[in-house]
Amino acid sequence: MDRLPNVLGLLVVLLVGIGAVVVPDPATPVGTDAPAAEFSAARAAAHIDVVAATPRPLASPGHTAAREYLVRTLDDLGWDTTVQEGIGWYSPTDSDTRRGARLRNIVATLPGTDPTGTVVLAAHYDTVTASPGASDDGIGVGTALEAARALTDGDRPRNNVVVLLTDGEERGLLGAQLFTAEPPPFPGPMVVLNHEARGNAGTPLTFRISSPNADLIRILSQAPGALADSFTQTAFEALPNDTDFRRFDEAGLHGYDTAIAGGSAYYHTPLDTPDRLSRSSLQQMGDVALATARTLTATDLTALDAGTDIVGTTPWGLLRYPRWVEVALTLALAVAVAALAVVRIRRRDASAGRIAGAAAVALVAAVAAGAAAFLPWWLSQRAVPGLGSVPIGEPYRPGFYQLAAVVAAIGVLTAVYVAVRRRLGAPAFAVGALVVVTVVALAGLPFLGIATPLVLPALPAVLGVLVAEALPQRWSRWRVVAVVAGLLPAALVTVPAVLASFDAGLTFGAPLAGAFVAVLFAVLLPLTAPLLPGEGAVPIAVTTVFAVVACTLLGGYTNRDGATAPRQEEVFYSLDADRGQAVWASPDRPRSDWSSALLTESPAPLPTQFPWRPDTSLAHGPAPVAPLAPPRVEVLDDTPIDGGRVLQVRLSSPRGAPTLGLWVDGATVREATVDGAPVDPGANFGFLFTTENPDGIEVRLDLDASGPAEEVEVRVADVTGDLTVVPGYSPPPGKVVVGPTVVVVRTVGR
Repeated sequence: MDRLPNVLGLLVVLLVGIGAVVVPDPATPVGTDAPAAEFSAARAAAHIDVVAATPRPLASPGHTAAREYLVRTLDDLGWDTTVQEGIGWYSPTDSDTRRGARLRNIVATLPGTDPTGTVVLAAHYDTVTASPGASDDGIGVGTALEAARALTDGDRPRNNVVVLLTDGEERGLLGAQLFTAEPPPFPGPMVVLNHEARGNAGTPLTFRISSPNADLIRILSQAPGALADSFTQTAFEALPNDTDFRRFDEAGLHGYDTAIAGGSAYYHTPLDTPDRLSRSSLQQMGDVALATARTLTATDLTALDAGTDIVGTTPWGLLRYPRWVEVALTLALAVAVAALAVVRIRRRDASAGRIAGAAAVALVAAVAAGAAAFLPWWLSQRAVPGLGSVPIGEPYRPGFYQLAAVVAAIGVLTAVYVAVRRRLGAPAFAVGALVVVTVVALAGLPFLGIATPLVLPALPAVLGVLVAEALPQRWSRWRVVAVVAGLLPAALVTVPAVLASFDAGLTFGAPLAGAFVAVLFAVLLPLTAPLLPGEGAVPIAVTTVFAVVACTLLGGYTNRDGATAPRQEEVFYSLDADRGQAVWASPDRPRSDWSSALLTESPAPLPTQFPWRPDTSLAHGPAPVAPLAPPRVEVLDDTPIDGGRVLQVRLSSPRGAPTLGLWVDGATVREATVDGAPVDPGANFGFLFTTENPDGIEVRLDLDASGPAEEVEVRVADVTGDLTVVPGYSPPPGKVVVGPTVVVVRTVGR
């Protein structure tokens, strides 16, 4: 058999796929000497250098300093700048502890000349504890400020423009909730451009767009360098992250959610510093934001289309088409695969039973490929816990682990195919694999964008095979040409999809990348089947194991301690003031000799020490008793009423902790207010609340218990983030501590 045409065809397909991912880096950063009307990463970075000079969690000195700088900067631009104050609350679905804070959003407005609505440049300016937040969300803040400056230059826009820098995003999207709960600064439609980061590098991607989105996508596509993907809009829901966009969308606002996700090991850590933020990513995010905002400010926002588009990501821009086209293409794929099956059966190349069996095997192989892609990183973290970052478990240098994931997926798929080909037949397996792709695409139709990355590569590939089957057998080379032509869209779509999957990190992205490798393997089979061995699944499996192990070891070597940024630790400290006992604790197992010396006990729930995590198993160990004053509780009222009673207390922290907590045991809370704001009531009621007020907060509880206050157990706590208050504490040498927490708890009312 002449295999040369297949080899050359495969080479062409692979080169096209590689060309699709070898795209230029994000935009070249522009200096401070750029024209005033342009976005300059250098000018934006100057703002980030200031606000990210120190961590800025709620009610911290850095938080206050950043707010004052941002207000002053927007005032200097001539915008009407105000600070929106209020209280926000978030009730997690997985916890009885509500999260609240007194907030200060920054709202700067530039009235339009003939407005039809308002364009909002949004980001959040708070951070998690101990993180300077140069990327999360310094990149959003810098983008909004520099875009605002550029919009100020020249003629005033037609539509109103607002810069919204929200507060409390890290505590549950609280600032966005506050903004949408109050009357907007201007009437009419509002379009929000929200900017975020889950890392410190990479190409900015607009991964969520409000619906209806036809006009929004059309406008976004006019911005050079803009990328969007409807698939990510659904896939994002599986990630343990969210952004302010959620609250804007729930309030019925139009909007875009754009973020970078490369370098995710730095996310939410003390290492998220300005010097580590990619200026290229900042430039591209700013270019897209400014171009999109300019178009929106000149658009009649009352005429936004009610239709819905699908967006497919390509290296060269946005591919968009109506929603019905996705449905039609998916149905066309089903018809084409059915036709191919009929052709194979009529020609006696396969039987219906063998195709069905092959589909079952292909489905198992695809699942196994996804699992195998995740396995190298999973095993690496078990062997060396310090390899992964604390917040989301990612390495600083993921390249070799990504390669290991792809090699593992290819190896599993190839070994399975070779093992069953003799029994099922190559034609039956090729059709069965396409049946799996088709069934998954059909199952994904109810969800926007899920079918698109499956249909775009599979439909042309099947059509190419059908054309090849229609040609005479003697035209063997033209048959290969037809197959290759059908596979080019697969290379253009699926190869970039494999690479883009890793933007979700190895934990989520590796299995997804394995799934896309399976799709590519399925559509390539008509071309690659003659090139694969007829037997020898075991040697293929052994070779794959050796290759994966080699890649994994190289990944460990390039991420070895001392070769990258400092490794990360996570420890909490809790002092039980009633018992005079203290513990170290962590949701993570020990990562080094340093944490092993602190966390000497097996994981177990510690509801007394950490009331907001009563069911979380924490590695722990005894700790020195720090001389920390417990939170103060002053009973202001205890009045029987309506078969229960009203208990009103003032809760404060003698040690000046900004976050205060209270939990009720022995009674159901029928109504509750904290610092004058209502809170969702319920059984097992508890809250954490952050405020700058040194006098603390007043709490009013309507309880269903009728006895004296002593019969209701109330646990209180205050929370800070400075572990140096613990006697004998020494930071881990050569490492950083993520999310340091110091808690003092006591119980009253016994």
